[in-house]
Amino acid sequence: MKRILFLFLLVSLPAAAAERLAVRLQHGGMLGASESQRVLGLTEELARELTGLELTQAPEGLLSGRCGAQDACLRAVAAEVKTEHVLVLGVVPKRQGTMDVDVAWVDTVRGGVSRRSVGGVPPAAFAKELRPAVAALVPAFARKGWGGVVAPGTARLRVDGRMTEPGEVVALTAGPHEVDLLLPSGEASLARERIAEGVRLRLELRPDFVPQAGESRAPRGKGLRTASYVTFSVGALAIAGSLVAGGLSRGALRGVEPCVGAQRDCTSFSSASPVYERAGRYARTGNVLLGAGVGLATVGAGLFVFDLLSSPSE
Repeated sequence: MKRILFLFLLVSLPAAAAERLAVRLQHGGMLGASESQRVLGLTEELARELTGLELTQAPEGLLSGRCGAQDACLRAVAAEVKTEHVLVLGVVPKRQGTMDVDVAWVDTVRGGVSRRSVGGVPPAAFAKELRPAVAALVPAFARKGWGGVVAPGTARLRVDGRMTEPGEVVALTAGPHEVDLLLPSGEASLARERIAEGVRLRLELRPDFVPQAGESRAPRGKGLRTASYVTFSVGALAIAGSLVAGGLSRGALRGVEPCVGAQRDCTSFSSASPVYERAGRYARTGNVLLGAGVGLATVGAGLFVFDLLSSPSE
């Protein structure tokens, strides 16, 4: 039943598109128009090669300022584009025609900023020198041929058998994966989900799937099955008790010799009467236990079969 719940949860989500990436160039007015366009074009081509994200044109790819290592400035520059990711290049021309380049990756969804610096880059080898820096900044889930999944709130994921931390974006190769969602309430749901390239799939819980505060939500059928186990076990114990009572009844009659014909060494009536009475009590108790045990065991077995047949299969 848990599997059915989670499958419904995932397929109810709209199809997710790849997240978007924009490239912005800052050079402080030190580059000419043609050189700026060349650097911007080479950087965008690198982004297409290294990421599975959808590359979009920023309204103004070229900026006159330069943020350097100021995270607040980089976030402000990225916020203007309104994409999930922004690659910001700060270029400073140096002597002998080389450039110092500050490369920053801004994740506008999670607010993260990561940076690399490359010094003394010759214009002819710009793409070659810049490639390792850009590749190091691309989030794991955004790499070419990869996607990701993240659990809601404080829930945790076990993906392909590996446990993750709450809020962690789990990078996965594009394709099907086993995703086990573990809720703080103790519930767990397993489904096979197809991860798309460049997509950070955010699992969302239906309101009726999340337990309220102080509410214990046992999976459907758990109470009925527990009742079947308890009822059948009590019935089995009653049947066992009836067998014990029957044994005691037969044991009580040992040593009592009936009087047959002219035999005079039989047990006297005064001695045999209380023995037969005790044996009769044992026998009656055994019959009651046997009847009750058979009835309870039958009811328990019936509840189990009913629960088994009425529960949706996985």
